[in-house]
Amino acid sequence: MSDADTVSSADVDGLNQAVVARGADLARKVGTGLLVVAGLGVLAWAWNTLRGLALIGDEGYFGLPKDELDFASRVDTVAGFLPLLIYSSLAAGLGVALRLVADYTVVGTGGSLTGVQAGEPLATLRRWPPAKAETEAGGETET
Repeated sequence: MSDADTVSSADVDGLNQAVVARGADLARKVGTGLLVVAGLGVLAWAWNTLRGLALIGDEGYFGLPKDELDFASRVDTVAGFLPLLIYSSLAAGLGVALRLVADYTVVGTGGSLTGVQAGEPLATLRRWPPAKAETEAGGETET
């Protein structure tokens, strides 16, 4: 059997790195999705809270006249929507944690978070922060 017919440890290492990098990409996408869901949850919480307070202020609470609504009644109404905010916060925390672990994994496997690879010529990269002349001219200048 020749060396071309066998799998070397370098081949296994390369395949393992590719699999971990793919898993990190999936984790980054799931983390981003959780952040979007968390944002929608916060918006839903704000809508429900403001809508509930508006209904209390306009129509009364369980048939009570408006002037009999005290602070505690309003707090009770808002407290009913707090689990939505808490779940959204948990989703945001999990999304940030997934993204952090995914980025750490990409760096650990030798990948790049910015897309810049070792050996790239510096001339192909855009300087940051842009020079004052670039921002005034509205475009890139040659350096």
